[in-house]
Amino acid sequence: MSYQINIAPSSTFALYRLPNAKDHFFVQQKDGGYSDLSSASFEKEGFAFHPFQITTDCPAIFIKSDRRIPNAVVSFQSNHRTKVVESDKWNYLQQAEEFIHATKTNFKKIILSRIKTIDIQAGNLFFLFEELKKAHPSAFVYLVNVTGVGCWIGATPEQLFSQNGVAETMALAGTQRDLGLPLDNVVWGEKEIEEHAIVERYFQSILKDQKIDFSKSLPHTIRAGNVLHLCTNFQFQPIQQLYQLIEKFHPSPAVCGMPKKTAKQFIQANEPHNRAYYCGFLGPVNVNNKTDLFVNLRCMQVLENRFALYIGGGILSDSNPEKEWQETEMKAKTLSDVIEKVYLAEQFAV
Repeated sequence: MSYQINIAPSSTFALYRLPNAKDHFFVQQKDGGYSDLSSASFEKEGFAFHPFQITTDCPAIFIKSDRRIPNAVVSFQSNHRTKVVESDKWNYLQQAEEFIHATKTNFKKIILSRIKTIDIQAGNLFFLFEELKKAHPSAFVYLVNVTGVGCWIGATPEQLFSQNGVAETMALAGTQRDLGLPLDNVVWGEKEIEEHAIVERYFQSILKDQKIDFSKSLPHTIRAGNVLHLCTNFQFQPIQQLYQLIEKFHPSPAVCGMPKKTAKQFIQANEPHNRAYYCGFLGPVNVNNKTDLFVNLRCMQVLENRFALYIGGGILSDSNPEKEWQETEMKAKTLSDVIEKVYLAEQFAV
């Protein structure tokens, strides 16, 4: 049985589907609001929505699961009006040069992101959520709206943390176009291999510092929409202090850089936009004693009359600005192709 729910634009809620799952879930607090995400949140059942950097405008959010409905059919439109700074190609290439120069002197790796806007007035976002589910069966697909904060939707391939009998995290970095080859036959260049290795060493170092015994897979190729990534999986025994470990993981070099603290400061000083919830993390917490958190990639902010797609890539000292631009364009198609399909569909025809 499916529940039909009409949701006001001012409502706070989360709608999500886990990777490779059949069912999706609607989550809402009984007071229609949210709480601050904290270590105490991980003793309750709910949904976490954490920004790249906590600010007054972008708090760390926890939506208690007072109302949790499977396979709800919702009707919701965003009416948020927020200024976003879109990077054209010339400005992006200039920024890429600056970031590459910084890696030659200060960083092993740093992430440069940009915003691409699509001027379409969003209709019922449930149609887009459903299409993202079909297009990305192995991704975490979500739609989140928070009163006074914003509306976001996406399909992310990267898991930050999972705990259900066993605890897991992953190092995901390096990108190339999916040419349809068998995954075992995909060849990676030195730049992508090193980009991934930096992230892998980062997670390994944290687990060792926390004296957590772990096992890990060999680096392997995974599909994420129209692109491929290198991935290494880590497994370890469940832990009690979840939030403390997650705070050490976030943000990883895959979305920030190395060294992390100075890379984060450089990003905030030099990117022309606020990342907000892009490169943050989100997901269900303590649902049936299981927590699944994902890095907020392949995502977009939904405004009243347009979509703002957030996309980025890893910059190393040997990066090529033009190739980095093309990588962001390729990643943007993960979302823009689905937007185009939905908004040219019959239900939106005049």
